[in-house]
Amino acid sequence: MLRASVRTLLERAGGIARARNARENGWDRRVMSQLADAGVLGVAARESVGGLGMGLMAAGVISEEVGRALAPEPVVPAIALAIGMMQRVCPGDTTLAVAITGEIASAFAWQERGPRGYPDQMACRFDGKALNGSKAWVAGAVGADQLLVVAQNNSQPVLVALDADGKGIYSEPRRQSDGSQLCDIDFVDAPAKVLAEGSVVSEALSGVVADATALAAAELVGVSAKALELTLDYVKTREQFGKPIGSFQVIQHRAVDLYVSQQVAEAGVSEALARMHVCTDPRARTREASRAKARACSTAKKITRESIQLHGAVGYADEFDIGLFLNRALVLSAWLGDAAYHRAQWMDAVEAKADD
Repeated sequence: MLRASVRTLLERAGGIARARNARENGWDRRVMSQLADAGVLGVAARESVGGLGMGLMAAGVISEEVGRALAPEPVVPAIALAIGMMQRVCPGDTTLAVAITGEIASAFAWQERGPRGYPDQMACRFDGKALNGSKAWVAGAVGADQLLVVAQNNSQPVLVALDADGKGIYSEPRRQSDGSQLCDIDFVDAPAKVLAEGSVVSEALSGVVADATALAAAELVGVSAKALELTLDYVKTREQFGKPIGSFQVIQHRAVDLYVSQQVAEAGVSEALARMHVCTDPRARTREASRAKARACSTAKKITRESIQLHGAVGYADEFDIGLFLNRALVLSAWLGDAAYHRAQWMDAVEAKADD
């Protein structure tokens, strides 16, 4: 029922066609509000804070549908990062309640430029009143009302909130191949409000990044599934030598290979989400998230690239939707680490577990 509800809502909003429009106009606040009204943004949040309390597996279903529709709205960053962080460290703050209901759109800034995307020592500093420093690759910042920033206050981490258009905030959007934008943001004596501080912030950060990674994998599964569906429909109708090309054995073999890859990825991501849903060990959750993302990345890029080939020359034309799926797969695969990164992360985690 949840899957059908979200799919219907996104189809009524304009479906895949909105991905083209978003390249010029960005994501739609009206659609984001409709998703919030349907309970989508609070699906994984506890009922005690105003969410639905359905957990990570339900959020994975929503993420798949977002991927199938190529929805430009920053749904996964909102569910996993912004709302996920606030429900962990400041569940009683009104900022969380209005984020779940969609009254405000929040973007979560935690990464800084460095070899791993987050240096051991954060350069972004909060002195008790104002924020100074920089954050990179902030998803959903364009169009957001509020920024949630992880910074350093003396010797401990702190989570602060700022108005997105407030004083001392300088944002530089960087457009990606699918039309979405990540922002680099500089803070110069930017007034901020403290939401939480101490070890609870660093512990929560590990959890929300794992959640976001797993949900990005689920979104990639949705991208793969819809791209394959469009391709199978195409090979059934395109004719060559007087026959649909789908009747040729070589095409059938390739289609079966892609279908098996998609099913394996879907099963793997679903299993990882199910384990993360009941697991409380941070290292185990991170390991499962990396396993899911590595599988989903490899599969999504394989399916979308071969789908372009199976469409023939028209697959390379911007007028055909299949190219939109390739671009989204490339962007999502890179976000929060690609397949190679997460395979390495998984191997490190397995070796660390063996040493224990």
